[in-house]
Amino acid sequence: MAWLKYDPNASGGQYLEDLATAYWYSDTLFTALNLGLFDFLDRSPNATTADMAESLNLDEGALLRFLKLLKSLDLVDRYEGTWYNTQLSSDYLVVGRPLYQGGNIRWREELQGDWSTLRDVLAAGTRTHFPTATVSESEMEARRLDYLKAMDAVISLKIPEILPLLGEAIPPNARILDVGAGSGGFTTSLLAAYPQAQATLMDIRQILPHTRTLVETYPPDISRRIRYVDQNILEDPWQEAAHYDLIILSNIVHAYSEAEMALVLKNAAAHLAEDGLMLLHDFYTDHWEIKSRLSDINMLVNTYNGRAYDSTWVTQALKGLGLATTGLTPLDSDTSIVFASASRQTLDALSLDPVAQLIPVIRALGFTEAIPFVPRDVVVTDFAQNKCRFGCNSYDKKHCSRNHELSPGETQSLINTYTRALLLKGEPPTGDFQQQCLAAEAAAFKAGYYKAFIYWAGPCSICPNCDLSEPCTNHKHSRPSMEGSGIDVFATVSAVGETLKTLKEKGEVIKYYALLLLE
Repeated sequence: MAWLKYDPNASGGQYLEDLATAYWYSDTLFTALNLGLFDFLDRSPNATTADMAESLNLDEGALLRFLKLLKSLDLVDRYEGTWYNTQLSSDYLVVGRPLYQGGNIRWREELQGDWSTLRDVLAAGTRTHFPTATVSESEMEARRLDYLKAMDAVISLKIPEILPLLGEAIPPNARILDVGAGSGGFTTSLLAAYPQAQATLMDIRQILPHTRTLVETYPPDISRRIRYVDQNILEDPWQEAAHYDLIILSNIVHAYSEAEMALVLKNAAAHLAEDGLMLLHDFYTDHWEIKSRLSDINMLVNTYNGRAYDSTWVTQALKGLGLATTGLTPLDSDTSIVFASASRQTLDALSLDPVAQLIPVIRALGFTEAIPFVPRDVVVTDFAQNKCRFGCNSYDKKHCSRNHELSPGETQSLINTYTRALLLKGEPPTGDFQQQCLAAEAAAFKAGYYKAFIYWAGPCSICPNCDLSEPCTNHKHSRPSMEGSGIDVFATVSAVGETLKTLKEKGEVIKYYALLLLE
């Protein structure tokens, strides 16, 4: 759902209907979870519909229809009349499992009601719904604990992606500061991976008692290496005096205004050791844009000053504090990381995928997508060049059609020498798209891919006109097209789930693709 995006070659009406009924998905999940259906199937594998209806006090006929829906969503399955959890539900929706997401999902359900105030929020420019004066302190405490458990569930999914990125950037006996630590789940995972490390959890006084309670459920070998600091991070300066090898700000950036966040970053930077590392994990708008934009509106509806930031704002703020940064490091999930340090050597010790680092840079050039691609999945065929020779208005009018494209054999031989690539997606006009392609190739070269080479879409449109009576005078900026070099674009893009359709009428939206080879 995070990638739900309009495909101009598909039905616009269907897309709008899918948007309008998106809540059907979430309400189905909320209901199944709140019924305890997945827990029941875990306790009673191979239960019949009648068994479940009796145990859960539900109508058997209605339940059967609901179970068929859950099956279509891959949440349950059926064999010879009995039901069981899929691996997905068994891993994430059964109480007590290490990756249980019940707290996270129920917190999203809790937020659902506040979204009904969106019209009022847009008019007021700020949050309009607040806890009533009748809410007791015990109720607020329970709500805080529910929130911490929800965030703990979220971070449990991120840690396996994040830990390998640290490489050798922090020492085995690292001093760690977790700013706005919440549940402490991020840091406890780090301490499990770094048995000699020590950690400080910093949060406000209303949260720390819950933090301590949650941390004390971990083995003593972890909990005894943690100290707690009561600190409102919006105060200046912080009362903490120590310096740290690793400072974590996980899901902190989006909670504050620009002025507030600038203050937090200033104080965090002041507590970095000379070669220390800062890790800022959040949902930035230049990664999984639709989900991050939805998260931004969620902040508008549910917080005082929260918002989702473009990673560029964060990196510029950090550079203003004298820190070097990695730029955006996207995770496979919906969040990403910015690393920062005063020491370039520390950043070089991180274990980062350079292609993943390159994707945000290339998207910022104007491409709608930059998709990792395996070169061996490129489909080369003699047929493709026929579309240039017999179906292009520019054939024999531009140098690109005068034997300057690569043959299918040359294309295949060249592609075989590469192990990584990006499929770039964009829009007309052709000349603008090709200029973006050249900029992408240059960005890849500067990132260390000295063999970076791009195949673009369409006839060469870099120069206003081609003088066919003279040799091409702009070889520096000429590149082969995918089709003209024998690449079947329709078949190639399908390897990563992209779709191309033949257009029925003039004026329909055209998709442009380019292939950036990296080595």
